Amino acid sequence: MAEPLESDSSLLVVILDVNPGSWARSALPLDKALQQMVIFINAYLALNTENRLVVLGASPRECRFLYPAPGGGAPTHDVQVYEQFRAVDARVLSGVAAMVEDAAGDDAGHSLMSRALSMALCHIRRISASVMTKVWPRILVLSAGSDSAREYISLMNSIFAAEKMSVLVDVCKVVAQDSVFLQQAAEITGGNYVRVDTPANESLLQTLMFTCLADHYTRGILNAPSNELIDFRATCFCHRRVVDIGFVCSVCLSIFCQMAPVCSTCQTKFTFKVARAGKGRASGEPPAAVAAAATAAGTPSAAMSSLNLS
Repeated sequence: MAEPLESDSSLLVVILDVNPGSWARSALPLDKALQQMVIFINAYLALNTENRLVVLGASPRECRFLYPAPGGGAPTHDVQVYEQFRAVDARVLSGVAAMVEDAAGDDAGHSLMSRALSMALCHIRRISASVMTKVWPRILVLSAGSDSAREYISLMNSIFAAEKMSVLVDVCKVVAQDSVFLQQAAEITGGNYVRVDTPANESLLQTLMFTCLADHYTRGILNAPSNELIDFRATCFCHRRVVDIGFVCSVCLSIFCQMAPVCSTCQTKFTFKVARAGKGRASGEPPAAVAAAATAAGTPSAAMSSLNLS
């Protein structure tokens, strides 16, 4: 893989969580966060006139391109950077206002973060294939909501796709509760995960500038912040709950919190055989321990095994 050069341009996709309910529970109002995010975007565009920018909004109802406008093609930059600042600011602020108004009745829902990541990766792929020069892509997620267990599968698929595409995923969390899924996204892709503590009114812009502004080349000579308390536990496919010990189907590797006769993902049927341990047991063992083993019908190598996922 080629090493990034100082003169290489970047492609930054910003994903904004515009869920009104999530921002109402945070220490920072949405309008204040947008003001500081706009300043960060302007600083990114000022670093290199060849830098490309995409802004996506994610709400409980939809995901929408805020900049560039839908159908407007890839953004282009010239020496008139101040005019570019004004165009970006106007489109982002007006687009967020429209999405907040449309999502006013879905305050209790979760933002469609997995869909936003999928849209971002598709756009990165399209831009990377259409340009002649090397463009180093990365994604910045500004989130104020909690994890949705229903999005675990699609979100992890997007994370592994980003890793394969060498796309850094930076996450800025504006709430006291961490996001387990987004922590894994930053760790797996080599990005930064930062949480903005109170007073968030003063620290958001500073956090973005110091941890998320540097490109691929600059990050190679910086000491990035680390997070050693990342929870890598998986979520079961049946109830969407984080589990320490679960049952894994060896046919499709689906994870379940309870033993099931049929895999809900690949429809593999299992037959249960109960084996009693009595003869030949070592002294001191409890008498007649019962162990349950599940084996796929006609396929001894395919079993639902219990694994420690912590």
